[in-house]
Amino acid sequence: MDKTEDIPEGRDPIRELDAVIEAERISAPVVEGHNGDKILMLPRGFTTQIVEDEFALPPHIAASVTVDKADSHIAYINRFRDDNSILLADHDSGKIIARLDWHTHNAEGSPLSQRLEDAPPAPRHEDAPLAPRQDRHRTTFILRASEEYARWNEFEGKMHSQEEFARFLEENAVDIGDPEPSVMIEISRDLEASQGAKFSSKTRLENGDRAFTYETETHVKGDIVIPRSFYLNIPLYYGEDPVQLECLFRWRPTPAGLQLGFAWRRVEYMRRAYFEQIATRISEETGLPLFFGRTGGN
Repeated sequence: MDKTEDIPEGRDPIRELDAVIEAERISAPVVEGHNGDKILMLPRGFTTQIVEDEFALPPHIAASVTVDKADSHIAYINRFRDDNSILLADHDSGKIIARLDWHTHNAEGSPLSQRLEDAPPAPRHEDAPLAPRQDRHRTTFILRASEEYARWNEFEGKMHSQEEFARFLEENAVDIGDPEPSVMIEISRDLEASQGAKFSSKTRLENGDRAFTYETETHVKGDIVIPRSFYLNIPLYYGEDPVQLECLFRWRPTPAGLQLGFAWRRVEYMRRAYFEQIATRISEETGLPLFFGRTGGN
């Protein structure tokens, strides 16, 4: 049977289909083009037209770069910064962010501030005082914990068996500055030698160290002298210079043997101070104003 017999007279399915497709095409006629331009899509046979927006920002760079070292951060900032760029330093996240195309300002003495009195109300052009800019170009420096600090920090705050603690001291003795690494290795060997011994007493020496008296199953007695604290020379952050950190010895005599560990002494204060020091150096070497905090876009 000829299918054309089922089509009512005067109907053209092809043209109707084209009309449906055309309607779908223009159902959302405004699309975003290159550099944020708004483009109006008109039906077939017409031309496209850019939708003018008096508040639209001009073409801009949209880039977000993450660097691993402060020197790389400084070099990138100095390459792309302008008079409106700023630094935001957030200690909690360990990030120092340069917002390179930040909004214009009215800082005293700047060319912008000199036009404030004569400027028309609510200026909209980009170089006017207090006008918005794109804020799409930034570089982020994330201060990551150094390998050495991460290793010691993982071990800190927990109590360990003599064998485990002695092995850790020996493996990481190169990080210890005071007392000498050889002294710490000797302590670790004394700990290994007394593994499983029964500790009967401890005495505080004149210098604050502790001497533990122990007795083995064969009734051999001996002493282990453990310093009150020891010092590490390690970087806090990856790529930075070593600093001196104090570690307080912790111990717990138990029937099964001596439990040992250590705790940081005011290290978090040092981390915050060192973070601020790095942020200040970046500000000084780039000339950008520094703000400690964060925005919703961080």
